[in-house]
Amino acid sequence: MLLPRFFAVGLWVGVTAAATGTVWAATSLVAADVTDRPAPVVAQRDVVNALGPPAAPPESVTTTTTRVGGPTTTAGGSARPAPSTSVPVAPAQPVVTTTTPAPPVTTSTTRPAASATTVAPALPTGTYSTAGGVVRVSCNGLLISLVSAIPTNGFATNVVAAGPGNVDVHFVRPGQDLSVKAVCFGQPIRYDGAFPTR
Repeated sequence: MLLPRFFAVGLWVGVTAAATGTVWAATSLVAADVTDRPAPVVAQRDVVNALGPPAAPPESVTTTTTRVGGPTTTAGGSARPAPSTSVPVAPAQPVVTTTTPAPPVTTSTTRPAASATTVAPALPTGTYSTAGGVVRVSCNGLLISLVSAIPTNGFATNVVAAGPGNVDVHFVRPGQDLSVKAVCFGQPIRYDGAFPTR
């Protein structure tokens, strides 16, 4: 019984050792091939050829335009394309910037409005005209005053009373006496004849 068991263990050890030796030999061969072999040298000319010729700089930009009429037809009926025209593009012009100065700023000072002044109400007045002239009077309550007495041509003025109780003015000329009489009762009142009693 012991003999077959020893034989199996010995067989297993032998196979394992053979497999380990094979793996070690293969690994050594690959490592030697990778590290010991020098890299190939490539000439510069071959590198330049492989990369291709350098791109030539553009010399001019052309624009192709097609005639509006489209293709032309020959007598035989075949159509031939319209000729194309190459138009060179003009170089861009420099941009000129012009600065316009701003207009001067003007300031205006506005004066405040003058304060309103209290104006006394106008006194009642009266104007009386005759053929001899014009009389103007004003009233202040019950008081009256003569403002003006202007005679017409040929008459003279005779002021008998100019206020404050009454006004009595006569325009006279030879053979004629025209009078204007007035009193105040809040407003001018003209009267004829004797002075009225209050």
